[in-house]
Amino acid sequence: MKRLNARARADQASLTVDTIRKVVLSMYHRRHDYWTDADIAELPPVLAAFNIATVKQLRLLMKRHRRALLQEEKARMPRAQTLGLMAEWNPRGIDVHANTCFFAIGGLVRVSMEHEFGFETMLPFHEIREDEAE
Repeated sequence: MKRLNARARADQASLTVDTIRKVVLSMYHRRHDYWTDADIAELPPVLAAFNIATVKQLRLLMKRHRRALLQEEKARMPRAQTLGLMAEWNPRGIDVHANTCFFAIGGLVRVSMEHEFGFETMLPFHEIREDEAE
């Protein structure tokens, strides 16, 4: 039996909070790391529902939609919307001077899943999360 090299072993590792953070931050700027571990811990079950269970599968998904995510982040918002988001959400994800916002790690993963599988397919997972918040 042939022994796997270090890259292959790392690619076959299952998804945890640390591995998700490591994969996403290897492709995106560290300013995206402003969520807590509890928020990122919600992602493995959602990813598993779409048969994304290893580091390699997540990395390939994130690479496939990198340009689209970066374009969405560069889109300018109206000033009123920027100020509204500042009052409503975590201000660490908003650039007030450029009137743009950037996704946290979980947002990057969820939006790339929306690009891959479609918004309608991801809708039940968003609804579950909103019901838990109430």
